[in-house]
Amino acid sequence: MAYRLSLKKKNIVVALHVMAVASWIGGTMGMLLLGVYLQTAANGEQLASMLGSMEIIDENQLKYPALATLLTGILLSVWTQWGLLKHYWVVLKLVLTLATILIGIFFLNDWTASLASLTESRGNAALASREFQQTWSAVIRTSSFNLGCLLFMVVITYLKPFGKIKKTRRRAPHEQ
Repeated sequence: MAYRLSLKKKNIVVALHVMAVASWIGGTMGMLLLGVYLQTAANGEQLASMLGSMEIIDENQLKYPALATLLTGILLSVWTQWGLLKHYWVVLKLVLTLATILIGIFFLNDWTASLASLTESRGNAALASREFQQTWSAVIRTSSFNLGCLLFMVVITYLKPFGKIKKTRRRAPHEQ
């Protein structure tokens, strides 16, 4: 029989999971709001300050909570009755969590750094450049998508839709 968490231990892991998710959502919202307000920067110094704040949020309120969410989610699924691959909603949450983390690592980090680099070299004039606007637009769209995924995952955690994954019975060679 697989290891199962006691109720007290499960509640501790659930609390850690909820705190990590809340922090990740808050960080994502913060990044999105700062990203939107980049367009209102009065000067290059203010623009650089906003981008610096975005990098701090990314580094401290996105990466670690995302990792904590992933780890506690996996622990909860394998150490409780839900299982990692028993229910569609658990698998969907795992896929969306991994996708959101990978999008942050491979796209949003680079785009935010690119905006900071453009601002460093051009100051407030960076706002008028096509490169800045395209990258900024990608950051806004992608951050919105990530926030939508996170909120959707919260909803399916409570609704637990889609049912259980049906096990397919393997046929023995003599049955074919």
